[in-house]
Amino acid sequence: MKVRGRKRDESRTESILQAALALLLEVGFDKFKIKDVADKAGAGTGAIYRRWPKKESLIAEAIKIMPESKAEFSDDPIADLRLMVKAKCSNAFEKPDQVPGLVSAMRADKGIEEAVKAGFSLAHFKSAIARIIGEDHPQLDLLTELTPAVTLFKASFTPEAIEVERLTDEIMDMILAFAS
Repeated sequence: MKVRGRKRDESRTESILQAALALLLEVGFDKFKIKDVADKAGAGTGAIYRRWPKKESLIAEAIKIMPESKAEFSDDPIADLRLMVKAKCSNAFEKPDQVPGLVSAMRADKGIEEAVKAGFSLAHFKSAIARIIGEDHPQLDLLTELTPAVTLFKASFTPEAIEVERLTDEIMDMILAFAS
């Protein structure tokens, strides 16, 4: 059977995925548009739809290439964790709609759900917190989950009432209370 159209350029596939990932991180799921990906990648929408028949397929694949968060540690574990918590708080307040839109997308599309669950890791938070309270602390997992959970909750429900520095201090106080 003869294939119609131009031969697929695999380098274009990578540039489309990179553009999709950048756009997803910039605008979130709810404002993500194939036309914007095409513009960012310098490709036509047809080139995108030939590779991914629906936007959710492209998003799922873009999530799969998202780099894993890694922690860079110094000799000051508290300062290291504070930087991580502050970055998480800042991101949540700069883009408060990003995570709720993605959660909604996960419920609607199995491919997105699988990609997020496979790629989502709190290992960098866990290792940073463990440096302070110990690897064997019975509340380590809970504290690891609470850090992003608190920022997401505050950003979603009270973004106008929260200062990033204050929330960072509150989360750090909560974690440090378990260290003593």
